[in-house]
Amino acid sequence: MDVEASHPYVPEWLDLAGYVAPEHGALELCAIMGTAVVLVLALAYTVLRRRVRGTELAAALWFVLCGTMHCTFELYFVLHYRGLAARRDVVASMWKEYAKSDSRYMQGGTGNFAPVLAQEASTVFVVGPLCWLTVYAMWTRRSAVRELSQLAASVMHMQSVLLYFGAELLAREPSCRPEPQYFYVYFVGANLPWLVVPLVLATSSVTRMRAQMAIARAAEKTHTL
Repeated sequence: MDVEASHPYVPEWLDLAGYVAPEHGALELCAIMGTAVVLVLALAYTVLRRRVRGTELAAALWFVLCGTMHCTFELYFVLHYRGLAARRDVVASMWKEYAKSDSRYMQGGTGNFAPVLAQEASTVFVVGPLCWLTVYAMWTRRSAVRELSQLAASVMHMQSVLLYFGAELLAREPSCRPEPQYFYVYFVGANLPWLVVPLVLATSSVTRMRAQMAIARAAEKTHTL
């Protein structure tokens, strides 16, 4: 006789000791996250617009959002992944809701969890600081630092998302619930911006770096004549 799973994740045989269901519904959690994002962007816009303009301001806001999420929301996961299933706070509830699209986040160090932890740790401790370095370089108008850090952060974002998508698509057993919203909204929709936006930013950095190199070479030739 089949045993009914005590949690909403797949595969159903996952043993999530001490699992406590979230106390907040999906819409409530989305509202909380959306409010937090709006507040972060509004505060960043108020500060950054004094010295940063146009498309550069949009890029700066993107990196503020990324840096904030990496160094708070994802840092929470890295610090508390082992007991996440039993935690009751709002951030834990957000991770539990997202884990319906990827149950590896609930496995707490067992199963196929290692790649997820490695990815999140590198995002927190490497990509997050790179995002803040990019914002600082924009604020202080250090173009060389800005282009290098923007390119590095963007490439790492794209690499992370591609590896994340690939690992799930090639997995022998799915970790996403079968309902369309969990795959298309949570798994794809919540991660796709970190593939599309970084591609635009990386292309922009490479274009500007090539232009600066061309100017430098032309100036060098003129000087030697």
